[in-house]
Amino acid sequence: MSGDDEDASDRTITIRARTPAPAPVVGHFLTYTEGELTRRVPVGPAGLTIGRLAPSDLAIASPEISRRHCRIDLDGEWATVTDLNSTNGTFVGGERVSRPTRLQNGGQLSLGSFVIRYERRDPREVAEEEELTAELKRATDYVRAILPRPIEDGPVRTDWWFVPSTQLGGDAFGYQYLDATTFSGFVLDVSGHGIGSAMHAANVANALRRRALPGVDFREPAQVAAGLNAVFPMEEHNELMLTTWYFVYDLPSRTLRFCSAGHHPSYLLPPGQDPEPLWFRGPAIGMLPKGKWTEGNVVVPPSARLYLFSDGAFEIVDLSGREWKLEDLRRLIAAGPRPRQIWDSIRAAVPPGPLDDDFSVLTITFV
Repeated sequence: MSGDDEDASDRTITIRARTPAPAPVVGHFLTYTEGELTRRVPVGPAGLTIGRLAPSDLAIASPEISRRHCRIDLDGEWATVTDLNSTNGTFVGGERVSRPTRLQNGGQLSLGSFVIRYERRDPREVAEEEELTAELKRATDYVRAILPRPIEDGPVRTDWWFVPSTQLGGDAFGYQYLDATTFSGFVLDVSGHGIGSAMHAANVANALRRRALPGVDFREPAQVAAGLNAVFPMEEHNELMLTTWYFVYDLPSRTLRFCSAGHHPSYLLPPGQDPEPLWFRGPAIGMLPKGKWTEGNVVVPPSARLYLFSDGAFEIVDLSGREWKLEDLRRLIAAGPRPRQIWDSIRAAVPPGPLDDDFSVLTITFV
């Protein structure tokens, strides 16, 4: 017998049992939109009743929902819905429910025209998503905190309306007196969505508000654009660029000077006239090491109103599926609405639920 054979006779082979993969965790959730908020409600083993008022487990204050409208019950890993003789009916897949009906993952449950989405998801994944949502809300609250108060009296008056999307974009705006006779303001929009874009927008807005751009005369719009470009290059700020429209108004001469850095026009609306676009092409902030920005100027007649806004105010898809353009917003502005009225018009033109981007509209009225 060879030495190799002797070694083989002494070998011990150990076979370890494979640990079975953990079974997937399944949770049941109902998601719906209430105003501008998206709400997610878990369905527990006991199920729940949906109605307009308590004692329903899930009370939704909609006139289309009956006091006790329907009930959701769990059947193993699935959920079923039963209508409770509601007035407007319960619909699954477009068909009115007349008996207990199984819900498909991602399917829509309609209570009259009120829509609820059913989801089967891992509760741990949902918890992570809700934590991200909470972080976005904290970022939203911070952005709101740095927005200025409207000015209701004096030779220059301001008004605005800001509604963040669920993803939270990078909108910001502001205004201030540089001295007793010089008023300045801006709107800006950072690329992308999420906390990073929102925080970058807040940082840029604070730099403008505090006049913290080295060597920049904030009475010179083109200097402001160049100063922002020098301080906020995109390669040093997570590849985020931004657009802005900045203006300076001289009260004695009623002269408005402005500069656009990658931003669309703002509109000046003189009394009884059509909106006038104020715009010169210029590079966005942070894209190039150096850029050239052109200043424009216009004499402002009494009671004229200036409209500054982000692209979230016109890049929408309406109920017919048509994509709006800048011209659609210009037609709204021609009627001289306040920012809240523009929001109400757009809200009525689009499907329910939050917009895809932040909505920001700022008006300056020159008395």
